[in-house]
Amino acid sequence: MKHRLLFVLSLFVGFASFGQIARDSDQIQDGDVRYHGQNRTSATETVIMSEDFANGIPSTWIHQGTANGTADPDARFEYRGIATTPSNATGSRGFYAGAALPIASPTTSNGFIILDSDYLDNSGLTGNNGNGPAAAPHLVTLAPPMMDLTQYSNIVVSFTNYYRRRQGTQNLSTAVSATYLDFSTDGGQTWPHSVELNTHIGNNQSTAADFLVEVNASSFIGGQDSAMFRLRFDGRYYYWQVDDIEVKVPEYNRMKFTSFNGAPPVDVLYNSTSRYGHMSQFEQRPITVDANVYNFGVNPQTNVYLALDVLDPNGTVVATAYSDTTASLAPGDTLDFTQLNTYNRAVGALTFVPGTYSFAVRVVSDSTIEAFDTLSYQLSEQRMALDFGGFDNSLGTNALGLDGAGMAVYMDLGMFNPATATAQRLFGVELGLSSLTTGGTIEVSVYDTAAWQGYTAGFDQTGLLAYATDSITAADISSQTKYFDFGQQLLQSGAVYVAVNMYSNNGQYEVRLKNDQTIRQTGLSKMMYNANDARWFSGYSNSMTFNAPWIRVDVCPNIPGACGLGTSEPVETLWTLSPNPGAQGFNVPEFGEVSVVDAFGRVVLCARAERGSWVDASKWSPGLYFVTLNGVTLRWIKL
Repeated sequence: MKHRLLFVLSLFVGFASFGQIARDSDQIQDGDVRYHGQNRTSATETVIMSEDFANGIPSTWIHQGTANGTADPDARFEYRGIATTPSNATGSRGFYAGAALPIASPTTSNGFIILDSDYLDNSGLTGNNGNGPAAAPHLVTLAPPMMDLTQYSNIVVSFTNYYRRRQGTQNLSTAVSATYLDFSTDGGQTWPHSVELNTHIGNNQSTAADFLVEVNASSFIGGQDSAMFRLRFDGRYYYWQVDDIEVKVPEYNRMKFTSFNGAPPVDVLYNSTSRYGHMSQFEQRPITVDANVYNFGVNPQTNVYLALDVLDPNGTVVATAYSDTTASLAPGDTLDFTQLNTYNRAVGALTFVPGTYSFAVRVVSDSTIEAFDTLSYQLSEQRMALDFGGFDNSLGTNALGLDGAGMAVYMDLGMFNPATATAQRLFGVELGLSSLTTGGTIEVSVYDTAAWQGYTAGFDQTGLLAYATDSITAADISSQTKYFDFGQQLLQSGAVYVAVNMYSNNGQYEVRLKNDQTIRQTGLSKMMYNANDARWFSGYSNSMTFNAPWIRVDVCPNIPGACGLGTSEPVETLWTLSPNPGAQGFNVPEFGEVSVVDAFGRVVLCARAERGSWVDASKWSPGLYFVTLNGVTLRWIKL
């Protein structure tokens, strides 16, 4: 069904509900926060009003504010320009802002405005909360003069913003943003229409420094002779930087990816609880995508569909999938994920070539093509992990308890389980350490999934499959990785939890793991243990501060020679396969029993062969095969 949207479109991947959630405390992030959104090419638009703050905040604009419920002249947006102190080279000055930089708008060089709630509350000093120039919470509005829009029935308000979120209104809840755009049709006497902005980020997260906000305000102020809009900050912490405000007529043909009813703009599904940013060749998942798309333009869009391209490490499209086609999408209407999806056209296992693969998602109509940011994942011989390689923040003994802080990830290893491989071999676990890690001790425990007893009881130790512990060395800190070698530990389970516990020696050291916020992980795919509360949680409320920790597992089916590292085949063999690789087949070098298994565990040949026999593989699919002759297994590649 098609839905009418009357609010702002947010460009971001990721949403989930939490089972058991913890409150998120103020913390400084040390990662490079990235957000995925829509790629746009320039198009002709009619600009009705614009302001780049080159000369400060215009004196004709209406500026009001309260601090902790009381009118306060310091509760205002602040202008940052070339000659101001601080200048436009400075972002937030609040204590919790860390090394926050200024907004990266098109005209940052000539100035911007900032509502620095963090600084207003604490003056940038530790332990000074509530004693700054204007104590939080803050309610600040800034409105340009009234406009006559009777000649324009279609209206868009846009600007660049950089916002870090803490608490919004409604009793200072982390569930809502503090940033809004309000609209009036009676010259500002009343403000009946409001749009909550920056809803795509959670508590303690920040937008990209150049995040573009676009609100289709046609139904609010289009065609009105006494139209107004205003910026409204209503909440507590951290900052809201704004620049390059425009009121304009929208493009004739324009669609936008959008969140809708709790679903992200674009979601990637793996037929598994977890979303995998690293997949092994044996654990490749059927991949599908879905999306929500809003007709942001003036014209109806016809024959609308969603398309997915998967690109290999060379940039070549190796798989494509399409949704069903919708005949027409009216202006202001939305197609949701129940219509725009490739559920019935999953991308299956790819011919194995190690490296970085990419998802390219786009929505297509007869009049326009809109592309979403490309999302990348790693395909390798043996590695599985939730993270997509993004380092957005770190977490550990700083927030989850000095000794015993924990994290766990769910690894579904059920894609490869032929009769010849009734178990998986665990080679090792690699952890991504933050640069803030100074030392300490780490434990890694691997459990059967049946060992999970709930958020309070945790894991039943009788379900422990593998265990290792080690101290963090100077080399680990330098490389920002810690590797635990498990040899070739057999895992008699199709799915496991990999749990990591961190110990700081009562605060002598700090241990933090990197966290990735690229795609929101859901449910029990990840959990964290707060040693202070002595219980597990699925994450923080309204936040991805804990989402996809860098816990990477090296596993392989229990077939000798199946993976390049730690193989159990002899260092030297008495025979070889020739040709290898080959396009048509190979020669059997010895008399005996020969069996061939493909990369997904399917037996493609089992026979008694003579020395020099030719195995015809001309009709086999290209890829990796395991050839066993007289108890010795080698790999053969079909071209």
